[in-house]
Amino acid sequence: MNRPRRCALLASGFLVAATAATAAPPKLSDAAPFGVRRGEAAEVTLTGTDLGANPRLIAPFPFQVEALPPERSKPEAWAFKIVVPATVAVGAYPIRVQTDDGVSSPLLFAVGQLPQVAEVEENSRFEAPQALAATPVDVEGRVAGNDVDFYKFAGKKGQRIVVDAQCARVGSGIDPSIKLSQATPTRRFMAAADDTPGLLTDARLTTELPEDGDYVVELSDSRYAGGGRPIYRLLIGEIPIADEVYPLGGRAGETDGFELRGGTSAEIRTAVARLVPLPNTAIHPPLFAGANGLDVESLRPLVVSDAPEIREPADPAAAPVRVAAPVVLNGRIDTPGDEDRFVVATKPGAKLKIRVDAGRLGSSLDGVLQVLNAKGAAIANADDQSTPGPMKNGVAVKMIDPDPALTVDVPADVDEITLVLRDLEKRGGVGFPYRIVVEPAAPGFEIALDASESNVPRGGSAVVAVTLDRKGYDGPVTLSVLDPPAGLTFRPGSIAAGQAIGRISLAAAGDAAFAVADLKIVGEAAGPAGPIRRIASRRDVFAQQDYLATNVREREALATAPTLPGLVTLDAPAGPIEAVHGQPATIPVKIARTAGADAAMDLTALTLPAGFTAAVVKVAEKADQAALVVAVGADAALGATTIGFNAKGKFAPGERTIDAPVVALNVVRPIELTLEKPAYEAAPGATVELKGKVVRKGAFKDPVVVKLDGLPAGLKAEPTTVAPEATDFVVKVVADADAKPAEAAAKALAAFQIDKKDYAFPPAPVAFKIVAAQPK
Repeated sequence: MNRPRRCALLASGFLVAATAATAAPPKLSDAAPFGVRRGEAAEVTLTGTDLGANPRLIAPFPFQVEALPPERSKPEAWAFKIVVPATVAVGAYPIRVQTDDGVSSPLLFAVGQLPQVAEVEENSRFEAPQALAATPVDVEGRVAGNDVDFYKFAGKKGQRIVVDAQCARVGSGIDPSIKLSQATPTRRFMAAADDTPGLLTDARLTTELPEDGDYVVELSDSRYAGGGRPIYRLLIGEIPIADEVYPLGGRAGETDGFELRGGTSAEIRTAVARLVPLPNTAIHPPLFAGANGLDVESLRPLVVSDAPEIREPADPAAAPVRVAAPVVLNGRIDTPGDEDRFVVATKPGAKLKIRVDAGRLGSSLDGVLQVLNAKGAAIANADDQSTPGPMKNGVAVKMIDPDPALTVDVPADVDEITLVLRDLEKRGGVGFPYRIVVEPAAPGFEIALDASESNVPRGGSAVVAVTLDRKGYDGPVTLSVLDPPAGLTFRPGSIAAGQAIGRISLAAAGDAAFAVADLKIVGEAAGPAGPIRRIASRRDVFAQQDYLATNVREREALATAPTLPGLVTLDAPAGPIEAVHGQPATIPVKIARTAGADAAMDLTALTLPAGFTAAVVKVAEKADQAALVVAVGADAALGATTIGFNAKGKFAPGERTIDAPVVALNVVRPIELTLEKPAYEAAPGATVELKGKVVRKGAFKDPVVVKLDGLPAGLKAEPTTVAPEATDFVVKVVADADAKPAEAAAKALAAFQIDKKDYAFPPAPVAFKIVAAQPK
């Protein structure tokens, strides 16, 4: 048995168990239990697939681990013993499993502070509930389909208890409904909850028990569907909770004071915390002391920013604070019907991004934002928004976000705006805090990682896909990796102007030995106001109801791990390979096979940007080379574009997918048109020869017609045809004998077709001037 191993705070931990290696990265689907009580040893079994190749636990909190006997584990279930220190904040954290074959996607795992009890079936009738020996308690259970669970506990008169169904908060797919009744023949109803304000679809109730006796809690999925991962953690008993934490966050590295209101205490409680975000995130786990030696439960993580943090005045009668972007404004709607105002100084004609963070942070506020000018006239309004969600069939699913956001174009005669925030239904009181983020809206972009992890075979490659969300910048973007670990290299990526699909590839050395690395994928561009630099992020949706994301975690890193060498390795030139509009571009591919890996394969391009297509290439058995042919349409964006491709084949024990390193294509037009001179002069009655060259690209051999447009009155020019074998051309420009002095910015046009359609070739500017006739 391995000895326990300590891990530093906020660092990943590893548990090594000697098991047989597999050839597929691990997949993590569930955990039993779904969480552990901090400070106590617990046995945990993680389930999924391909978990048998030397599994290690990756978590953002410290822990001690101890191996269990090997017979307790198998490839679809890995069992171990874990202790999480009592200093870790209560909440749900994303964990992963790493094996010799890679790292899994994340799964939420809870860290609690209460004694844990597992559901025991049959507890589906009010008359036969599962008895709980004591409270407070944390019950773990499942309500798949139309299941209903009942729990009985003993209560005392005057106890103020909490019944909290944590579902979306721990990554569950159920929409809980809870009900509390007395365990008497009359089943006297006490309280119920469904979709508690501030918890989105989760449910929580607080009530005072009227007398000594037994009580029954009923829990079900309000839709009686119980889909997805139908788990819950049900907290019952005298547990400190707060309906509001104010503010909802603060500036990184600063020590701030916080107020906790509502919940199980009639008094306003204060706490102090230094805000240090979890690695690669903008959240700080809350850790506030409560009553009975317990910490306050059910708090969302606090948000950490880099901008100045301003709070609304404590006196409601005070004038609105005046600020300038960038800034974060913290406030709360204290009374029903209230609205808060902030004045933002700005430059006339500026553009500002304004975002409200409330519902996603656990506030009950359903915000409506209005932007006014100095005279009180509305400039803009915002309510719910639609945001990109998880990828489905290569397309980002749109999710509904109840928090408003907008971009404001400040009018040219306005030097300050007023932000007005209220609740949609004019509610207010405890539980309605918010943050308003105000930033300059310079042209830019955001980058989303299409996956949360990347597994790179030693000696091979893995493609990383990103999606660009352009925010006023439409030019090219280059992709790179910031400070990759030893043993890992990358091929940079290029996203051409107007495109949204981006790729880079990672390559691991044959002896790469780095642990799971949190890679920063960086996009850079030359914007109109200076360099633009963004780090790619990933929005992992752990729970959702239809199109409402109920648990989303965002992190600015790609979890990357080396894997065992693959059976087949693909190689291709980095490029750039010239790709001509209307012509195919050929990418040579080298194939290295290990002994016995002789199967035929299909070579397939990954999703290509608009204007590119590629047919599947059949690679014969034992073949050591192939060629991927990419057709370049006339509408493909000019400039550098990086594409990815892979091969699929049936190798024992099943089908395998092998990534190739990405290849850069440099998309060019079918011809280059150059003029000998940029300007010409002609006297009345004279003839001027405009000379130039047509340089063809690739296989383009069609004739090109060159003509002039926009000549000043008095000049005429007949088009000339440049034959397929010719390069040089001359256009004769004739001035009328009575032509009057004039000048104009003319254009030299090249006309030809691609795929039987006129090609939009950009005109070349050329200046023409008619000069006065010289006296004889």
